[in-house]
Amino acid sequence: MIRGIYFLLIIASCASVDQAAVEVITAEKLLELQQEGVLVFDIRTPDEYKSGHIPNVIHVNYFDKDFIDQMRKHNQNEAIVIHCASGRRSSNAAKKLIEAGFVRVYDYGGGFNDWSAKGLSIEK
Repeated sequence: MIRGIYFLLIIASCASVDQAAVEVITAEKLLELQQEGVLVFDIRTPDEYKSGHIPNVIHVNYFDKDFIDQMRKHNQNEAIVIHCASGRRSSNAAKKLIEAGFVRVYDYGGGFNDWSAKGLSIEK
């Protein structure tokens, strides 16, 4: 019985760490973080990226087999922002990045669709 309670406490504490390490942000917060020098990663496909992207982002395709390895080329101890088109991929990627040892991951949940709908600057 005590072992079961102990196990549940460990699981709960791990879940809290994961939740605390990923924060879903808005376009306004993304702009703030960019001004602070936080790296922003566009994890959409190459075709999506070429059709238009947020200025000053780093493109890493989420569907590449070595996605995590490509991301590990950057400092895992620094905050990063990731985004996709609408938030589904970035949500999944955020979880994988936390599991891979990244300590602070921001997820721009609205993604590029939200960015462009707000009429914000786009590079091609």
